[in-house]
Amino acid sequence: MKRKTSADIITFLYAVITAAVVLLICSKSSPLYPLNDWVDANTFLTIGRGSLHGKVPYRDLYEQKGPVLYFIHTLAAWISEDSFLGVWLIEVTAASAFLFEAALFFRKSCGRYRIWGIPVIAVMVYASQAFCHGDSAEELCLPLTMWAYMAGHRAVTGKESASGREWLMLGALAGAVLWIKFTFLGIFAAAIAAMTVTCKKGMLLRNYALGIIGAAAVSVPVFLYYALNSALDDLFSVYFYDNLFRYGSGDGFSFRHITDGLNFARVFMGAVFWTVCIGILIMLVRKKYRLAAYFVASLIIMSLTVFGGHSSYQYYPLAMAVFLPQAADEMISAAEECFHKRGVTLPRRAYVFCSVFSLLAGTAISFKTSRNVYMLGQSKAELPQYQFAEYIASRGGGSLLNYGFIDGGFYLAAGQVPEFRYFCLNNMDVPEMKAAQEYYIRSGKADYVVVRSESPDTEFSFPGYELAVRGELAYYDKYFYYFLFEFNEKSIKS
Repeated sequence: MKRKTSADIITFLYAVITAAVVLLICSKSSPLYPLNDWVDANTFLTIGRGSLHGKVPYRDLYEQKGPVLYFIHTLAAWISEDSFLGVWLIEVTAASAFLFEAALFFRKSCGRYRIWGIPVIAVMVYASQAFCHGDSAEELCLPLTMWAYMAGHRAVTGKESASGREWLMLGALAGAVLWIKFTFLGIFAAAIAAMTVTCKKGMLLRNYALGIIGAAAVSVPVFLYYALNSALDDLFSVYFYDNLFRYGSGDGFSFRHITDGLNFARVFMGAVFWTVCIGILIMLVRKKYRLAAYFVASLIIMSLTVFGGHSSYQYYPLAMAVFLPQAADEMISAAEECFHKRGVTLPRRAYVFCSVFSLLAGTAISFKTSRNVYMLGQSKAELPQYQFAEYIASRGGGSLLNYGFIDGGFYLAAGQVPEFRYFCLNNMDVPEMKAAQEYYIRSGKADYVVVRSESPDTEFSFPGYELAVRGELAYYDKYFYYFLFEFNEKSIKS
């Protein structure tokens, strides 16, 4: 027992170190970067910062992701309100849990954690092109969806049906995912189906009840928070209605979206995609038909919910990394069997060496393959976010509006909590959003307005505002120009 506990601790610490090292390089939220310039990450943190100052998501600050995601970013803002340090620590926590869960798959196959495989999994996921910037809901939900897949896996491969504690935990995690980004619930449907089929007679209703109790344990605090703030209508109208009917192109469910999403996985997360494909073939060759059926069914259901609703973004395939540990385990186990048949065995020292080498190699590969490292070495003074913030501070401050595009990090740099509900323009087909932003400017409520353009010459002009500062920023393969307008009542033409 002591030996097992010691191995558990060593493996978990190794997973934490791996997560911290890889995300220090691959996530723009890390302390090595001057700013995470991803618009989604800034939106989440802006709302988290707003919550610290009494703002209620949806009611006071409009955005369409789930409330639990905003609660997580409220914690991040509490850790550090003027940087992404809190976000990075949460990313490391989530990645550590996901990587440790991957090691559990390895232990189930051969009795060892194969900790040398942890950096391999980390690099395949977090150094992939699908890992855009850092701090996506897809990334933060990986340990939750991974646990759900593992629960179904235990039901399919185990000799006993799932315990009441597992059903309770599954319900709680499903409740959390429901209130973060409900498109990830497909994996829970697959796990519930597997656990239902293998459930003992007479226990199904009890287990379903425990799952509901678990989901309620997460959902009730959400309802109470919004009820106490008289914002339940805002919660349901934005998070559910707007997401289902007004997000993105608004063309609804389509199998074309699913095929496009899987193609995104092939292009932007190719190592994971092909590992999953090979893993399925190995399961079939090794006659693990029951496991293969669960794996493929989970993959199909998850693809339907993740990709089916609308056109994909580059980071969407990251949610499919939940299938990587199982597929990688099948490949490693098959390779080890081939070696053992030929009498090839490695001494214990070799595993220690492989673990050290794997971490060092993973670090080097992360530098080489991560698409985020172009921002390493930049200073805050080079970024328009901090240039504009310095100008606003020199003028004595004033309210800021991020006009016409998603939150670019200007609120964070200026240390401001937005005064406006529609503090930025996002991907929702909400006419009142643009109308509200135009009203904030027309009425002079915004002291400063920041706009973005792909042209060095701005096409924007606002009555009563004068162009104060220009800035520019590389954003992957794009180059954006930013313009800060300052309200000057004397410049209004009569």
